[in-house]
Amino acid sequence: MNKYVIFAVCAFALVNAAPSDKKDSSDEEENLKELAQAFQEKFNSTLFVDIIKMAEQAKTKCPDIENKIESVVEQVGECVEDIDLGSDTFCSLIKKNFAKCSKPARDLITSCLPEESKGLPGLGEKIILAIIENACSSTVEEILELFNPCALEKDPESFDSCKAIKTTIDQQSNKLPSKSLVCSTLPKMRGCAKDILDASCKNQITRNSVNKFYNAVDAAVKDECAELNKA
Repeated sequence: MNKYVIFAVCAFALVNAAPSDKKDSSDEEENLKELAQAFQEKFNSTLFVDIIKMAEQAKTKCPDIENKIESVVEQVGECVEDIDLGSDTFCSLIKKNFAKCSKPARDLITSCLPEESKGLPGLGEKIILAIIENACSSTVEEILELFNPCALEKDPESFDSCKAIKTTIDQQSNKLPSKSLVCSTLPKMRGCAKDILDASCKNQITRNSVNKFYNAVDAAVKDECAELNKA
C-alpha cells in the first residue's frame, strides 16, 4: 500500500470525524491541505524501504507469492465492489467490511511468514482498525495535533527510551519481527513518544490527542499481547 492510499484512508476518516464546532468549507479545505502536507513529510522516511526489505525476506519463504497475488487482488476488489454503500459513513463501512475484505491478503501474508511472525497480520489489522475508529471519533483539531511540529523539535536519540527502540530495531534489521517483539515494543514506543512530547510540546491538547490514539491501540491489542508481555 503506497503512501497515497494511506493518506486517502486517513483523509476519508478525517472528513467523517466528529466536529468540535462549526467550520466553513474554506477552513476544512485548509485543514485538509495541512494534513496532506503533514502526511507527505511523515512518510518521506525509510519506512517504505523497510517494508520492501521485509517483503523480499518473505518472498524467500514463499517463492510462489507472485502467482497468488493477482488472485488475492481480484478477491479483495470483488469484495469492495460488493459493498452496499447505502447511507453508511466511511467509518461505518470500514468497521463492517475491513476484516472481511482484507482476509484474502491477510491469509496470503500469514502463509508466507515464519511461525513466530504469523500473528502479525491479525495484530496489525486490530491496530489499523483501532486507529481508524479513533480517527472517526476525533475532531479535525485532534487529528492535526498528531502532526504538530513541536514533536520534531528534539532528536529522538537524545532520549534513552527512544534509543532503546532503535537498538531493538537495528538488532532485528535482517529478519522479520516476531509477534512477541512487536507486543513488547509497543509500550516502549509509547514511552518514547511521551518523553518527546513532555520535553517539546507544552500544549495539553497535543498531548491528549496523541495519548488518545495510543490508548486506542493499547485497548485493541491488550488481550492478545498480555500473555506475551508477561513472558
